[in-house]
Amino acid sequence: MTHTNTSDRGLTLLELVAVLSIFALVAVMGLQSLSGMMHARDRLAEADEQAAALARGLTLLREDLKSADAAAFWPPATIEPQPAFLDFSAAQGWFALTTAGRAVLPEMQAAGQARVIWRHDREAERLTRQAWPVLRPASDAALLPETTVFERIAGLRLRAYASLEEGWVAGWGQPDLPLRPALPKAIEVDLESSAYGPLRVVVAYP
Repeated sequence: MTHTNTSDRGLTLLELVAVLSIFALVAVMGLQSLSGMMHARDRLAEADEQAAALARGLTLLREDLKSADAAAFWPPATIEPQPAFLDFSAAQGWFALTTAGRAVLPEMQAAGQARVIWRHDREAERLTRQAWPVLRPASDAALLPETTVFERIAGLRLRAYASLEEGWVAGWGQPDLPLRPALPKAIEVDLESSAYGPLRVVVAYP
């Protein structure tokens, strides 16, 4: 009598298909997991870049405000100077201030003073910065290019602290407002970020 050894008969076609199906399912699940991890990594990297850009922008704005100086600015081909601090943020979306005490490269013909202009583009929702490297430029050619510092900025509000009697006021330095010192006692800048919500920078002066 002949006995058949069932342990040596191998896999049937149906069993092989079932095994391959399981392997394929495991491979698909692994691929989906890997793809999800890569997407999560990309999102985290993008969030890190945005947070770093936000930190750099806030630092730059704070340093400009901290470096505010009482010196007036003389635009090219003008007779009357502009005040050291000029706020048109409410009506026109920009403010300008004189800064001093910044480091200057030896080859630059500058005295460490500059005129900085921050401008809010309401349609594009971005905040830009532009600067004159000197306070008495000979021509418009001295104006440095405008650079975007913040994206997705929906709103800009600026206030200056005048005195205990006046408190916080807007429009500092405008010619039709009461005569005040060159610089307020403090400046507050509020930004409305579409990504991060309200942002505030406050700098006080001695």
